[in-house]
Amino acid sequence: MQGRRAVVIAGVGTAILALLLIVFLVLPKLSQVSEAQQELEESFTERETLTVRLAALRQAREAAPRNIAAIRRVDQQVPPTADLAGLILLLRNAGSGAGVQVLTLTPGVPTPSEDGSFSRISVSTSGEGTYFSVVDYLFALETLPRAATVESLELSPAEGSALSFVATITLYTSDISSGPGSEPGPTEQGAVPGA
Repeated sequence: MQGRRAVVIAGVGTAILALLLIVFLVLPKLSQVSEAQQELEESFTERETLTVRLAALRQAREAAPRNIAAIRRVDQQVPPTADLAGLILLLRNAGSGAGVQVLTLTPGVPTPSEDGSFSRISVSTSGEGTYFSVVDYLFALETLPRAATVESLELSPAEGSALSFVATITLYTSDISSGPGSEPGPTEQGAVPGA
């Protein structure tokens, strides 16, 4: 019986020792393995995020020259100052090139846009020309180096085969200090001559 008791005590002792080894050695390692797996999954997720970001940055770098050219083109079409004298000269030259006799050009006061990001300059103009020269004038206005839109156009017959026209043209400037109650001059450049 003593031999049997010794075997049982030895078995229980071995079981307790195995249980203690499991609790103190294996379970901490299992939690470390779980933490390591979680860190690995997080690093894979971060790697995917960084890969996507890298691809977006490479694409932006490749598109940068086109975007810079577009920004320069817009900056030329929407200049930083109203430059009314240059604007009148530009519209008169467009009329001369199209074969239209521009009789009047009356620029209005620059008015800020609703969102305040640019100003509009409304110009009333009148003149005479043939049908085709008026069409050429409208095309010249559409293709000016400065952004312009023809808001309205009224045609009426004149002497012979000529037409007289009255048009309202809107031009734009990035000078948001234009308009009633504003500080005169451009917002980001030196003073405007005559201001």
